Amino acid sequence: MVFRGGLAQCRQESSLSRLILRCLPVMLAVLLVAARPAHAVTHASILVDARTGQVLEADNADALAHPASLAKLMTLYLTFQRLDEGKLSLSSELYVSRHAAWQQPMKLWLRPGSMITVQSAILGITTESANDAAVVLAESIGGSENAFADLMNQEARRLGMTNTTFCNASGLPNYAQWTTARDMATLALALIHTFPQYYHFFDTPDFDFRGRIVDGHDWLLNEYPGVDGMKTGYIYSSGFNIVTSAVRDDRRLVGVVLGGRTAHARDLQMIALLDQGFAAPATTTPLVASDVVPAPPIRPATAPQPIRPVAEPLRPAETIRPAAWREDFARERTWTIQVGAGFRSAYSVDHVLRSARRCAPTPLRRSHAEVVRLRRSDYLARFSDLSYLMAHRACSALEARRFDCRILPHTVARRSEIVNAAAAAVLPTGE
Repeated sequence: MVFRGGLAQCRQESSLSRLILRCLPVMLAVLLVAARPAHAVTHASILVDARTGQVLEADNADALAHPASLAKLMTLYLTFQRLDEGKLSLSSELYVSRHAAWQQPMKLWLRPGSMITVQSAILGITTESANDAAVVLAESIGGSENAFADLMNQEARRLGMTNTTFCNASGLPNYAQWTTARDMATLALALIHTFPQYYHFFDTPDFDFRGRIVDGHDWLLNEYPGVDGMKTGYIYSSGFNIVTSAVRDDRRLVGVVLGGRTAHARDLQMIALLDQGFAAPATTTPLVASDVVPAPPIRPATAPQPIRPVAEPLRPAETIRPAAWREDFARERTWTIQVGAGFRSAYSVDHVLRSARRCAPTPLRRSHAEVVRLRRSDYLARFSDLSYLMAHRACSALEARRFDCRILPHTVARRSEIVNAAAAAVLPTGE
């Protein structure tokens, strides 16, 4: 079981981060030498009938993977729980700490000492996947992000997520943070059945935050008929992840895809899963431990229903399949890395580029630093002219320092500079 020792390792990660910040001038060289390489990306998927709990399709469903921003589903679950208990209200104003405000993008750019309502924080997560909003909720509920992670893991155990360990509220890189496609499906079903009154937040493509329109990252909301949520995710060591819920003819399916090579490839895999699931005849025999859990309506208004675990797992844990590797491509200096995303000013990007080069001086020594401006007035921080090996080493070193980093082929990076707001479809940022 992943939980044993997982929390202690989370704490070790946090203690190490504090030590590095205090002793950075002395330890930087040691840190870069000892930086752990990114794990091979796990490719996994599962499709479940939300009414019966029947597993319709599964591939590598019990293999361990980093959740990335899918961890925010548990952050939202605990938030909805407090709302349901009356301990919070949607209009409650929450304090933004310095720790919350300093989270890596994507975020709402909250200022330390400011306030934000619970509703805005929830919408910030479901649309922008805002890391600062997630930490605000975590600190308000748990007192600290570490204490909130304990609550996340307690709830995960109660729901039957036996192979999941959470270390933070956002899903930002932490090598002790793991989940599986099956566990994420369990969490999604728990959200749907237990808190139908709050499910509409997942079906929000954008919202107005203090005069600024915040757009969402889940393109399936517009591209696939019947999709009404839930969450996307990306970090370099996880690949592109997504949890999706869709309804057709009063039948709801929940799919999970982990480890997509690109956001587009991930979305296409989810579409194929849903097409196959909806094409298959619905079963009337529940495959759950006890009573049938009623399917929620498209706009749920019924009382919350408890989640029941699936009676029998599809198969035991499987071998994690490594990402594909092409040596000829790896040697060519046609790769770009992007550090963070969606910065609001060229000054911020320049600061990030300088910090990144200090954190990974060897792999970035011969790279070309770039400040890219999109037509939507966002700025991107990139290093180009890298081989795949150098890009991989740079991202490994940067993720060890909690930077968000992704590797892009040169052609994809160039193409994104000449499009407008649709650039998010090519370069999903902070999912």
